[in-house]
Amino acid sequence: MIVAKENEKREMYEKNLQQLSPWLKAMLLDIEEEFLWQRIKISYNEAGYPVGRYWEGDTSFAITSCDPIQEARDWCNTISILGKGAIFMYGAGFGYHLFEVFERKQPHTLVILFEQDIYFFAAMLYYFDIEPLIRTQKIVFLIGDIEDFSKAFDQLFFSIVFASCTAPALYFTPLAQRNRKEQYIKIHQYIFSQLGLYVFYIGNDHLDNLIGLHNLLANIKEILTNPYLSCLKNQYRGQPAFIIGNGPSLDKSIHHLKEIEDRGLIISTESAIIPLLKNNITPHILTIIERTKYTYEYHFKSVHYPRNMALICLGLVDKQVFPAFPGAKIPLFRSREAINEWLNRHVGDGTALEAGANVSHLALELAVYLGADPIVFVGQDYAYGPEGVTHSKDALYLQEEGKRAREILKSKPVIYVEGNEGKPVASNQLWVDFKQGLEGKIATHSNKRIINATAGGARIKGAERRPLEKVIKDYCKMPLHTPVHRLILNHKEQLSLFDRGEGLVKLIESVESYIGLFRSLSRRAIEGKLNCRKMIALSQKQDQRQYRSLLEEAYQRNIGDYQLFIQDDLSRCFCQQVIFSYYYLMNRLGFLDTPEKITEIFGIQHDFFHHLNVVCQSVSVHLEDALVFLRELEETLPRELEGGENRDD
Repeated sequence: MIVAKENEKREMYEKNLQQLSPWLKAMLLDIEEEFLWQRIKISYNEAGYPVGRYWEGDTSFAITSCDPIQEARDWCNTISILGKGAIFMYGAGFGYHLFEVFERKQPHTLVILFEQDIYFFAAMLYYFDIEPLIRTQKIVFLIGDIEDFSKAFDQLFFSIVFASCTAPALYFTPLAQRNRKEQYIKIHQYIFSQLGLYVFYIGNDHLDNLIGLHNLLANIKEILTNPYLSCLKNQYRGQPAFIIGNGPSLDKSIHHLKEIEDRGLIISTESAIIPLLKNNITPHILTIIERTKYTYEYHFKSVHYPRNMALICLGLVDKQVFPAFPGAKIPLFRSREAINEWLNRHVGDGTALEAGANVSHLALELAVYLGADPIVFVGQDYAYGPEGVTHSKDALYLQEEGKRAREILKSKPVIYVEGNEGKPVASNQLWVDFKQGLEGKIATHSNKRIINATAGGARIKGAERRPLEKVIKDYCKMPLHTPVHRLILNHKEQLSLFDRGEGLVKLIESVESYIGLFRSLSRRAIEGKLNCRKMIALSQKQDQRQYRSLLEEAYQRNIGDYQLFIQDDLSRCFCQQVIFSYYYLMNRLGFLDTPEKITEIFGIQHDFFHHLNVVCQSVSVHLEDALVFLRELEETLPRELEGGENRDD
């Protein structure tokens, strides 16, 4: 640990500043130095180490003890550091605790430091050289309040670095517990809430990813022969949009929707469409997020849709959905998702929506993109109705077809959340997760007026509560200038045959390239499996110690090889579930201090490679199948576009 003398502080600070991430450096540059030293008073103890106090108005507290080195050692003696894959450290301990952790931890252990007070962190940079920590590439600084580091935390999660954090150790420094406990508990709760959402978004089913890939590629023709969403950008600026969910309260509100009469957009979520149609309400837009076959079977197979509405939904819906819909349609790309972004680069125009995890999330983003304001939620309960009812009485979910979905919901434990009427209402964790995701999206659209006109249900933070009939009276003043389906059809007439065909050619070339990549990764996984079997045999020999260096080298080589599977965004998309699962198993094993653990770690790595091979082979097979279809489409596309499709207003 290198400590700056009084006359070296400025030089030390400038040196440290240059080594930090741009977002953190920008935060520190905004600090007024005079104000910093009014808050923090530092002196040196007899041993030459900086100690001091932190002032808040007329009150102050000690930053360190008189002997900060011993204090840090005593604290580290109370926690378990050896063998940890990652440490979430709350509070820096003015550097002493952080450096002591690095002194004791193993080289592979990642430390993520949460320091809530930017002034405290800035002062630390004047006195301690952090270059030795940064040089290890095993330190991540998340500094400030949640809003300050949230984007950096997002980026961290989607990097290989975070694989080390599947079984983190959590440690609060004495100062964090003593003087900032409430703030750090809030940060801790946010971090694990976000982790839960991230894991939910990633999913745990490789088959789900394959279905998404299969559906998107099967729907390429629909993507190529229909307009992009960009044709609707801000076309309904200032018009109210009503997002219709299928909660139990929809039955109380549905008769009011008839009063809108084309003086506002009606956006139906998937399962709300049947109740709307049964009540002779034709929404302007139907939107869908699900990729399973049940979308077609429940809501398209035997449903006759009017032609004066539009289907605007994710392009990864079941391949039977788009052909079954007779009206105008736009397949959507999801942003921040590798498969969608890959296809969008070749056959899209870059337009995409951050769809979230629930169809109401997608509907909100769509309404924002269209320029609607206010945006009104109806039937968005996120809670059970009377007698445990889950959906509107006219929904298919309450009929025989919906038995499977009802049983899934019935299996979930009931939890209680704050209701719109001020009393707790019964819900479940799935709905709460969806609600929190929607609340996060609402927070990012603070420039929009978002209203919750649901007649009951759970409270949605950030959404203003108003009765539906009052909202319709106040905002539904002017008729829509052009129906949504008409705008889409007008743009369909202007499609560029040449541009769409060129995009398909580039996609075919990219598919061929990815087939090669996934075949190569598959071969590497097979080689890794075979090497692991050799290492397992060596680790079980009686004279195993003489092979320690060879075993260590093989272990580290495998760790490096795993990174090959996530260097490309598309391969990462398919492999990340396996990556996180097996890093969790490796991290949980801890310090490899016995022959049995060494054998076990190579057994885990063997299975790791095995499942990576399964993933890569399955993706390559799907791409090879798609290549046949895409080449056929390349031949028939000109005729598809020139012939057009039957259209009706």
